[in-house]
Amino acid sequence: MSLEARQDLAEETPHRLQRLMYMSNAVDVPDAAFAAHTAAADRRLRKLLRDDPNALAYFNGWTFADVVNTVDPMRAAEAEYYLCDALIEYGTQVHDTPGQPVLDPSLYGLYEDDQRA
Repeated sequence: MSLEARQDLAEETPHRLQRLMYMSNAVDVPDAAFAAHTAAADRRLRKLLRDDPNALAYFNGWTFADVVNTVDPMRAAEAEYYLCDALIEYGTQVHDTPGQPVLDPSLYGLYEDDQRA
């Protein structure tokens, strides 16, 4: 991936993950709420990895904490990129829905962007 593409991803972090977690064009997500939601998602991810050894091939060690707690914006962007891809790929291949069973469907639609063009 080019440096320019990586820089673009770093500027967007964590918006891609938020769009996937909230299944909306999430805006103004409070930091504390996002931290709590990602911590809960990491717990579900750890359970999935224990219960389904095949999930390891999809997630390859990437976690939500890698995105949220990484200080280096380029590393956080890389983590977000691979985690989102794993959530989409695993969810659609195994459960027919992106993010399942890791993401919480009760969060879908929270922080929706009400400003539609």
